[in-house]
Amino acid sequence: MTKNKEGVTLEKLIKEFIYYEQFGQQKSENTIKSYKKDLEQFLEFIKGHEILENINEIEELNLRGFVLYLGTINISKRSISRKLSTLRTFFKYLKKNKVIDKNPIILLNNPSFVSKFPILLKKEELEQLRSVIDISKTNGIRDRLIIELLYSSGIRAGELLSLGENIVDLEAREIKIVGSSSRTVFFSMITSKYLKEYLIAKKEKYGEKYNSDIIFVNGSGTRLSDRSLRRIIDRYAKKAMLKKDISPHTFRHTFGVYLLEKGMNVHFLQELMGHTSPESTRIYEEHMIVNRRNIFEV
Repeated sequence: MTKNKEGVTLEKLIKEFIYYEQFGQQKSENTIKSYKKDLEQFLEFIKGHEILENINEIEELNLRGFVLYLGTINISKRSISRKLSTLRTFFKYLKKNKVIDKNPIILLNNPSFVSKFPILLKKEELEQLRSVIDISKTNGIRDRLIIELLYSSGIRAGELLSLGENIVDLEAREIKIVGSSSRTVFFSMITSKYLKEYLIAKKEKYGEKYNSDIIFVNGSGTRLSDRSLRRIIDRYAKKAMLKKDISPHTFRHTFGVYLLEKGMNVHFLQELMGHTSPESTRIYEEHMIVNRRNIFEV
C-alpha cells in the first residue's frame, strides 16, 4: 500500500486527517461524513487502479484518472467538485505537516482540468538536461543514468530507487521489476552505456562500501532517497533553464505517450507500465488524441 518516506500508509494518514478535522477543527458531523466518504473512495481508486510505492508519487495525472473514473460511474460534476474540494483540504494538510513535498492538486480547481495534458518533455528539453550534467564525476554519471533510465523504460521513481544489480540484464537491456507490479521493462542502448560506466565508477569510488544490491547511491554509499531523487531532477531542470515543473514522473508520462504515438497497443502499454487498470493507461491515449505533441526518439 502507498506509504510516505517514513512508511506511514495512506489509510493511516486519512484517519489522522479525519481526527484532526473532527476534533482539532471542530468540523460538523455532515462535513466529517463527506470527508470520510470522499477519501475512502479515493483510497479505493488508488488501491485498485494505481501501484504507487510512495505518497509523493501521487501526481496530477493520478487525480485526473480519479475524475475520469468517477465519470464512468455516473458521478455528477457537482459531486466531483465536492470530492476535489475534500482532496484539496487533505493534500493541504499533508503539505502543511511536511508529509508530502509537493501538493499535486494545488493547480486543479474543477472537473474541467480533465482535458489538460500531462507535462511532457520535448527532444530539445531532454537535450538541455543532458547538456548540464557533468559526467566527468561519478555522481554526474549516476544522474545522467537516472534521466536516461526514467525516460527509456517508463519505470516509476520508487522502482528505480529499489533496483539492485541482480535484476538488471545489461546484455538483453531488461529489468525484472518485482513486487506488487511485477513485470519486465526495457531500456535503451544509451542507458546501457551509462549503467556500465556508473557501475565501474561506483566500485572505484566506494571500494569496500560497494553494495551490488543497491544501484543508485548517495554520497555515503547508501540508497538514494525519493526526496534526493526529486532534488536532483529539480536542480538540473533549473540549471537547464526549463520553464516546466518536472518530476521523475514527467519522464514516465513522456515514455507512455511516445509509445502510443509509435503505435503500441494500449493494453500492452498497460502491462509495460504496470498499471492494474486500463483506465490509467487510456488517459495517455485520450490526451494524445486531443493534444498532439512532438514526441521524440531516444
